Order: sequence, then C-alpha cells, then structure tokens
Amino acid sequence: MKACVYRGPFNVVVEELNAPKIGGRDVLVKINVAGICGSDLEVFRGKRNIQTPLVMGHEAVGVVVEVGRDVEHLRAGDTVVVEPNVYCGKCYYCRKGRMDICENKVIYGINRNGVFSEYVDVPEAFAWRVPNGVSPHVAVLVEPLSVVLRAIKRLSLSPSDNVLIIGGGPLGAMTAKVLQYMNVNFVVTEVIEPRVSMLKEIGIGKVVNASREDSDETIKYYFDGAKADYVLDTVSNTSSFMQTFKWLRPGGKAVILGLLSHKAEVEVFPLVRGTLSLEGSVIYLGDYIDSLRLVRREDFSQELVKVITHRFKLAECGEAFKLATSGNCLKVVFEL
Repeated sequence: MKACVYRGPFNVVVEELNAPKIGGRDVLVKINVAGICGSDLEVFRGKRNIQTPLVMGHEAVGVVVEVGRDVEHLRAGDTVVVEPNVYCGKCYYCRKGRMDICENKVIYGINRNGVFSEYVDVPEAFAWRVPNGVSPHVAVLVEPLSVVLRAIKRLSLSPSDNVLIIGGGPLGAMTAKVLQYMNVNFVVTEVIEPRVSMLKEIGIGKVVNASREDSDETIKYYFDGAKADYVLDTVSNTSSFMQTFKWLRPGGKAVILGLLSHKAEVEVFPLVRGTLSLEGSVIYLGDYIDSLRLVRREDFSQELVKVITHRFKLAECGEAFKLATSGNCLKVVFEL
C-alpha cells in the first residue's frame, strides 16, 4: 500500500509499505478521505519527539474491508470514521472516566502509524459507523468537530454572550461554524490576510485582521462596546494570550485548545485582578456521538464542509504540507 511517511522535519515522502495485519478485535479500513491537522503540522515542523519513519495523520474516513474474528458490531462495507486516540481503559485516569488524559494513550500519527495511507488497522471500539447520507468530506471532519464540541461544552453559553475566537485556521473556522449554528454572537481574529478572506467567503462575517490598526475598534463594534464573556484560543502563544487578557471581561473564561506553541507568556496582573479562568481542553470525551448526530443535519453539514478549501492526492503530500504550513488555506484533505 502507499503511505505518506514522515522522515524528519519538513520531509514527507510517499512510500510503498505492507498493509497492516489485523487482530481479532480490529477492522481493516480502506481510507477514502484524510485531513491534515495542526498537530500534524507540529510533527512536520519537527516540534514533536517522533520516532521515524512514521506514517502520518489521524483524521480519516474509510470503508471496512476486513473484520477480525471477534468483531461484533461492524461488517465489511461499513463506512467508518477513525477515533485516533486509543485509551487503555486501565490507568488511573481512565478508571476515573477521564479517557481524554489516559496515561497510556496510543495516538495515530504520533506514537503509531497513522491514517495517511491506503489502509489502516483500527480497534473496533475506535471505528465509528457513519450515518447514511453523510458524505466522506463531512465525515472526515468528525474528529476535529469533536475537539471543538468538547471545548464549547466547557463554556456555559447564554444567548446574550459574546465569544472571541482567536485564530481563524481550520479549528477556529469549525468553532465559528458551530457557534454560528447555535446563533451565538462571536468574532474571529486572524492575522493571515488570505485566511481572513477565506473565512468571509465561507460565510463567517465577523472576522477581524488582528494585525490592522483598526482591529480594536472593529471588535468593539461587533461586541456592542462590551468585552467577551468567553474566549476560545485556537493558537495558544504569547500574542494570543495578550488578546485574551485584553478582551476577556472580568470574571470571564478562556478555553485554550490550540497547540501551535509550546511556550507562552501570561500576564499575571489582569489574570488575578480580573479573576479570569483559564482552562485547557484536549481532544474529546464522548463527543463523537454528538458530532455524528450533528453532521446528520444537512443544514449544518453543508456549512461545515466549507472549511475544506484544498484537496490533494496522497502522492502530492509534500505539496499539501507546504500549503498547510503556509497558512494560506483552511482545512487541507487528501482524497485517496
């Protein structure tokens, strides 16, 4: 089978590999569509301690072509999305119901071969059947959508709230589409000009180029002169934290879900004096069920799929990663 293999920083190549063998409780999935995520870009840039060679990727939808002898609920021909964070179910955190922070987590494309390949083996419990009528290009967004839903659930939203989304990349765009569907007043800030234009083109109206001199006045206008009740930070660096403390009202809450930076400086004075709450949010915890229910709604899925702006063949993985790293795009996917 063909696979996109990470060989080192900024070095991905398509190689011919043996298709994986499945165990008794596994299914073999033929991948149809796979998406590039921000954490994939971290790996690509050499920001993670990864053993090479490694097949990249963790967002994917495909068709089951083989089932293990002990598989009970899936059959060959089923279309499934992969849940790529495989928890152990035995560690302290799993036994406390916090599988999202499992101590022994196996992560596709990080510490095991991922989904940027023609075939991938998946434990039955981590392959979710896609509802009838949901297209592969919508289904491939279920994994990042679950990340977004987990973060939004950490907020106690009311109809009058203002929400600031920092970062208009794929995660920020998907967050905006969910809040748009919920009819919540939100503003997206972004510094890459092509992304600002793309966000507006896909129907997200309240987008502000945070690098422009008039950005503060524009944000204030969209919030009717008030500040944000909540901030969702999809970037997570010193600059985004400065935006958070600038725009979050006293007593407000920020949820940090971006992993584009490993270090960020925090201003202690506004944090303490404003009694602000900062909370990290990683992956999901039962949110696949909600995501799959949500993408069945055609009016929502028609809007969500707009965040896919570029499509590549697997053989073009180098070109795809170059574009995704530039930021001149939203979601980039491979079509296999």
